[in-house]
Amino acid sequence: MHRFYQKNITDKHTSFEIRDNDITRQISKVLRMKPGEKISLFNGDGMDFLCEIKSVSRDSAVVNVLSVVAGTTERKTKVHLYQAVPNVWAKFEEVVKKCTELGATSFHPIIMERSETHLKNGDIPPKSERLNKIMVEACEQCGGSILPVIHNIEDFKMACDNAAGMKIMAYEGDLSNGLGILKYDDTISLFVGPEGGITEEEAEYFRKTGGQTFNLGKRILRTETAPVAILGRLFFSTQYKVHSRRNMYENFCF
Repeated sequence: MHRFYQKNITDKHTSFEIRDNDITRQISKVLRMKPGEKISLFNGDGMDFLCEIKSVSRDSAVVNVLSVVAGTTERKTKVHLYQAVPNVWAKFEEVVKKCTELGATSFHPIIMERSETHLKNGDIPPKSERLNKIMVEACEQCGGSILPVIHNIEDFKMACDNAAGMKIMAYEGDLSNGLGILKYDDTISLFVGPEGGITEEEAEYFRKTGGQTFNLGKRILRTETAPVAILGRLFFSTQYKVHSRRNMYENFCF
């Protein structure tokens, strides 16, 4: 079923008018949907609305709300991603897109010692409207019902001090711990460094604030690749644990 984001719809609505030109054009011209057909709307706060189209034009679509249910695709584990600001902002946009699909709860762009950027602590992330659109489209595609939150630019040490839950950081200098041996909490703050890597001083400060470091194996992943790989490991590892060949699982995981 086709899904669309509508921020203003609530469980008090029995009917709702969609006036977003991009959505109404898609419904009327691209999908060529007719009255009586059903679509799903979500407001980004966790609610899904099953709706029947009452009328549709290029500029407007009126729907009747048939039922309202809580979304069923959200992750039980809440992962807050602290991503070092990359040297090209498009890389951060790609991280937001892929990690929204995977189920990240929030994004915290952080400044680290080797970050190549002019952005400073407290700055609003560039192209905020575009980032929001990327998250909306990712949720529409993957079935997510809650839009992640994107925070302002943060200093690394301040982020370490304030991060919620279990804090973990991918650090190539940690030669003893793999992600597979960590025991996870229901809330995880994941830190990923910039293109130039994480300094020893930063890793030491992270550990002093209660964080745990781990390595990603023998391969060095790009800053925009690492969070996607790690979230995939965090969210999907349980399906491998039930595999009958235990050694296969142990060799697979980093």
